[in-house]
Amino acid sequence: MTLTRDFTETVNARIQQDSTFAIALLNEAISLFLNGEPETARLILRELVNATVGFEELANQTSKPSKSFHRMLSAFM
Repeated sequence: MTLTRDFTETVNARIQQDSTFAIALLNEAISLFLNGEPETARLILRELVNATVGFEELANQTSKPSKSFHRMLSAFM
């Protein structure tokens, strides 16, 4: 389990420090959606939200419940 946690922390730090990396992840998520891999795309988008605005702020900015975003970007739908 520790390896997964370290990986997540590493990715989040890189997203916060490197906007080019964040854009590349967003482009990858779009490509995955378009190529029929929505589960993986949602997980990438979840990491992007966590590393940038966070679910609560995203909910505030969109006037939608944060739980909806959590469900929308979960691995299972």
